[in-house]
Amino acid sequence: MSKKPVSVGDIVEIELESLAHGGDVVGRIDGYAIFIPQGVPGEIAKVKITQVKKNYGRGEIIEVIEESEDRITPSCPFSDRCGGCQVQHINYQAQLDHKQKIVRDNIERIAKLTDIKINPVKGMDNPFFYRNKAQFPLAKNEEGQVITGFYAPGSHKLIAIDKCGIQHPLINRISERAVELIEEYELSIYNEKKHQGLLRHLVVRVGVCTNQAMLIFVTKDNKFPEARKIAKRLMADIPELLSVQHNINPKKTNVVLGKLTKTLAGEDHIFDYIGRIKYKISPLSFFQVNTLQAKVLYDQAVEYAGLTGQEKVIDAYCGLGSITLYVSDQSQEVYGIEVVEEAIEAAKENAEFNGIENCHFQAGKVREVLPELKKEFIPEVIIVDPPRKGCHEEVLKTFVEMEPERIVYVSCNPSSLARDLKYLDAHGYETVEIQPVDMFPQTYHIENVALIKRIDN
Repeated sequence: MSKKPVSVGDIVEIELESLAHGGDVVGRIDGYAIFIPQGVPGEIAKVKITQVKKNYGRGEIIEVIEESEDRITPSCPFSDRCGGCQVQHINYQAQLDHKQKIVRDNIERIAKLTDIKINPVKGMDNPFFYRNKAQFPLAKNEEGQVITGFYAPGSHKLIAIDKCGIQHPLINRISERAVELIEEYELSIYNEKKHQGLLRHLVVRVGVCTNQAMLIFVTKDNKFPEARKIAKRLMADIPELLSVQHNINPKKTNVVLGKLTKTLAGEDHIFDYIGRIKYKISPLSFFQVNTLQAKVLYDQAVEYAGLTGQEKVIDAYCGLGSITLYVSDQSQEVYGIEVVEEAIEAAKENAEFNGIENCHFQAGKVREVLPELKKEFIPEVIIVDPPRKGCHEEVLKTFVEMEPERIVYVSCNPSSLARDLKYLDAHGYETVEIQPVDMFPQTYHIENVALIKRIDN
């Protein structure tokens, strides 16, 4: 398209078609896609064009001319500004319906698979207060008061939020009290432009099933005046707070946590459960952000795996072994692989906590470990939960060579899932069914579990 149908500053009337990756709604003018935040599919809106690129543009709603019946008033007054919840203005059932459509569109467009059963999304009874981990940047407002919250979309402008509607209530209590003490002790706040100041972030983790909490102060420097005194006061004020940590991150970076962490008060960990499995959570541990929906996700993986207790199972990209341990009681033997060595050590520790002896863990790149493993360990089932970019082609190739009866693919990215299903479909496997699970209500994210079976020739 040589000449764009719109220019920056134009005000146009657009029919909003569908929810897109990132939470914007897409509309079109003469086939040219325009991405618009805070819209609802099916609406007609007056839109001001804010950006024009080669293949797409961006705009903002000036007026909704025909409003969708799915539009609601968000419960959070910051939802259209903070960037954490992209779709809180859409009623929850409609959110689930649109997410199912996103999955279907990706599978049909990328994988070219049109006959797969894609089930309705499994949502939450209460789609709020579900997050068990929050990372709050700190700043000072124009009045010089310490604030915490979240960045506006695409910026480093901090929106001050004292109570977030998708965080566990205990997280909100802890962060609010911590800010009060930071003010009281007049601690300096980090300025990212100048790379000066002490306190960078507050990170709060909660064990949803144990009601245990951890607070991590992230600082630029090792020296943290009054740190232990503040930690003890916090623990006295909030009985559920069992661990207060100090993490030092001296680098000029957007990465929140540095490599060094030390305990200020209490334990160096907390615990949580997914189903019957108990997990130790340390400051740097990966753990599913939505504990209750993680059980829904893992139960779905177990159902698709069809385990009888006789199967050998590989859990690729196993992290701290959460799925590995979860399927252990229904498997003969489970082998977990993960590149992060600290995660493998945590997986072994979690296996010991739970008295599980039929799980083995190996640190290394999945694509390098699998070829060696297949010489001695032939699985009937492979469970794979890769990062957003999906599986390396060498990994998929080795899966096919191992000839498992079933592959259970857990994915947080519908497009990379579709790409990998296309490969498996061309190499002797068929995708039977996909079950989306809403791990992140009020956002555009959607998790999926896919059942893939070997085609017997």
